Amino acid sequence: MHSLRSLSCRAGGIDVVHRLPALLRQFQDDREGVLREVAWPVLVWDSMPRVPRPLARVEPPTMSGRLPLRAVEPVVFELSPRFPGSGTDVTVGRSPDCDIVLSEPSVSRQHARFRPEPHTSLWSVTDLESHFGTFQDGVLIVPGRPSPLFSMTTLRLGGAEVVFLQASAFEQYARSWALASGARLTRGG
Repeated sequence: MHSLRSLSCRAGGIDVVHRLPALLRQFQDDREGVLREVAWPVLVWDSMPRVPRPLARVEPPTMSGRLPLRAVEPVVFELSPRFPGSGTDVTVGRSPDCDIVLSEPSVSRQHARFRPEPHTSLWSVTDLESHFGTFQDGVLIVPGRPSPLFSMTTLRLGGAEVVFLQASAFEQYARSWALASGARLTRGG
C-alpha cells in the first residue's frame, strides 16, 4: 500500500489532505491500514466549488438557499492541528493561519473551532462569531457555545457544506457517497 500521505495535494489553492475517491480506493484495498493511518475524525468537503465565487456575489446562506453544485472531487481534511504541540483545537476558516483553510468567500477568516473533550474524546464545534454562521444538521448553532458532534454530522460553514466523520462512520458515508456519485467501490474483475 502506498502511504496515505502520498495522496496529499493542493486543489484550488487549498491544502488538501486526501481526495475522497483516492481515499476510498485505499480503504477498499486496505481498510485496516486506512483506519490506522488517518488521523480521525475528518471533515469531508463535498460541495467544493471549482472556482471560488467573488464575495460580492455571495448571498447569505439560508435554510432554503441552494448550495453550489459539486464541481470537483470532494476532499478530506484530517481534523488535526497543523503545528504539532499547539494543542488539540483545530480552527477552520479562510485565513491561512487556520489549521484547515476553506477557500470559499462565505466562510469567515476564523469561522469555527473543533475541539475534543479531554476526558471523553467527544468532539464539539464552536462558531467563532462568523458572518454567515455555522449550521449543524440544518440548525444554526449559537456563536461561542460548543455544540457536540457525533459519529457523522453535516455542517455548513457559511456556504461550505462539510461532513464531520469519525472512523466508525466513514464506511457508511463512503457507500452512500458512491451510490450518489455513481462511483464503484467494488474491485473490478
